[in-house]
Amino acid sequence: MLILLYGQDTYRSRQKLNEIIEQYKKIHQSGLNLIWQKENLNFEKIREAIESVSMFNEKKLIILEDIFQNNDFQEKFFEYAKKSKLKENKDIIAVLYEKYRMPETKYKILTSMFQEFKPLAGFNLVNWIEKEIKNQSGQIDKSTAQKLAFYLGNDLWQMNREITKLIHYQPKITSESIDLLVKPKIEPNIFQAIDALGEKNKKTALKLLYQHLEKGDNEIYLLTMLAYQFRNLIKLKSLIEQNTPYYNLAKKAKLHPFVVKKTSAQLKNFSLNELKKIYQKLLEIEVGIKKGRLEPKAALDLLVGEL
Repeated sequence: MLILLYGQDTYRSRQKLNEIIEQYKKIHQSGLNLIWQKENLNFEKIREAIESVSMFNEKKLIILEDIFQNNDFQEKFFEYAKKSKLKENKDIIAVLYEKYRMPETKYKILTSMFQEFKPLAGFNLVNWIEKEIKNQSGQIDKSTAQKLAFYLGNDLWQMNREITKLIHYQPKITSESIDLLVKPKIEPNIFQAIDALGEKNKKTALKLLYQHLEKGDNEIYLLTMLAYQFRNLIKLKSLIEQNTPYYNLAKKAKLHPFVVKKTSAQLKNFSLNELKKIYQKLLEIEVGIKKGRLEPKAALDLLVGEL
């Protein structure tokens, strides 16, 4: 059997690799037939390991990391895999783990299965946060999970560390505990894009949003970020119109002071009614995407075009 794990989301791909290893160890407890090469890949040693007689009549688990960074090794390995019909060999489990972005490759057809781990975004990211917190015996509601996604983005390594820290502070994660313990890592382009929307500069807004797409963010992630920030704008605009003092805005809105500072500067470009209309449009787009009526990229263009 030949398995390929790859993709930009190395947290989930590494998690999957560890699951395979742990499952193997439960069944084959000697550990003598687990071969793992991370660096200095040596094709001859791997070929010998595959062809040698297995001790204790165990299956072999062979893990090879980042072979696509070594052209000589990958060519020899896949030529051998094709000739020996490795993907059909039930006594061998070979796992290729690629933590770098992998180009389209002709070798996928030689694998028994392959799984790409793309960065999570939007609903999928929020769902992952909720599940991870539950797995760590914590609690969080959906709006607070959305806030955590907005603050940290889709770096799941950092997200996992912050979740662990928050749960150690108190098992039920709240908006207040996030503001106390988590430093927001918010993309400046999101604020700049919203500034451009407020100034009715659609060309600049789309340019800034497309810059996110070029670096690997997807449309659903951007729409989620925009929805969260417009919700923040509505909260702050409403509080200001109720004559809430500036020093009390963060506490009343349950937002980090940094977010209040960045968001307050944008309020001059919008009336409360305009903010509510935009937010309603974002909700309609979200429903359209979920029900398959809208393609995410077309929805992003539609949003900017109609504002």
